[in-house]
Amino acid sequence: MALFGRSPFKPIQAHMEKSRACIERIKPIINAIIDNEPAEFDRLFKEISDLESEADIIKNDIRSHLPKSIFLPIDRRDLLEVLDIQEELPDTIQDIGIMLTLRPLKLPADMKEPLNNLIDEVATVCNQAADMVQEFDELVETSFGGKEAEKVLAMIEQINADETVADGTERAAAKKLFDLEKEVEVLDVIMWSRVINKLGDLADSAERMANRLRLMIAK
Repeated sequence: MALFGRSPFKPIQAHMEKSRACIERIKPIINAIIDNEPAEFDRLFKEISDLESEADIIKNDIRSHLPKSIFLPIDRRDLLEVLDIQEELPDTIQDIGIMLTLRPLKLPADMKEPLNNLIDEVATVCNQAADMVQEFDELVETSFGGKEAEKVLAMIEQINADETVADGTERAAAKKLFDLEKEVEVLDVIMWSRVINKLGDLADSAERMANRLRLMIAK
């Protein structure tokens, strides 16, 4: 039994749930800035920071209990790469929070809807990736084949499609921001542009997770 060691799949799913909890706080924390609610922002930022730290602890624990000698139904390197990409989600969300603390930011009312549309679409892609990770147990039981693999491949296709939609919404939000640049301070335009790019990075990370899992199934 020592050959099998400690299964890494449940901890990876637990790590992803920490990421999902961070994702749920993106929209509230950005709207706390837009609506000038500093106390709410501080509360959410602390929660995100705590969740990111907890995700780090889980990640390090997985790495500590995944020696090269462990028997796994998939390549160890593939599993660690999925974990590394997954870690980008809470890291990026914390980065967004930090950026929002650097200076007081203002945003025209006309930007709130396109920004929230982008957040919603990015959250959809990331939550789909979280749902995909929760299928790890079933994939292992079926040796990454059969109907379960077909189910996960369909989820991956949906993630790819929704990430493409999020890309278009990211461009639309950026264009709207620059259309309003006469109403916004230059530094605010720069900072909100970086926030929009970071939001796009979240969807990109979720898509890369999905595509990595696709390769694992193909092997």
